[in-house]
Amino acid sequence: MTAIAEAAFLPPPTLTKLVDQLVDQNLVHRRVDPFDRRRVLAHLTPRGREYWQRLDRAVRAGWQPLGEGEDELLRSLLDRLAATLAESARV
Repeated sequence: MTAIAEAAFLPPPTLTKLVDQLVDQNLVHRRVDPFDRRRVLAHLTPRGREYWQRLDRAVRAGWQPLGEGEDELLRSLLDRLAATLAESARV
């Protein structure tokens, strides 16, 4: 959960509330990590996976395909953005 909160740039209590809502909607289930009982693992339920796939298709349908080389440029720019945000969060 901590890793997800960091990746989403959310405070852990906010993420916990969001995940609670997803659990209530049967989109996600949580369980204790069998190797480290301090950690909680979150997984999509079959219903959650189906919902994610529908949402992914709908979002992608609205995007124009990237041109040659643009996907690699986008990936590198997003990596730079993530690194900059991570660095600024440490300061």
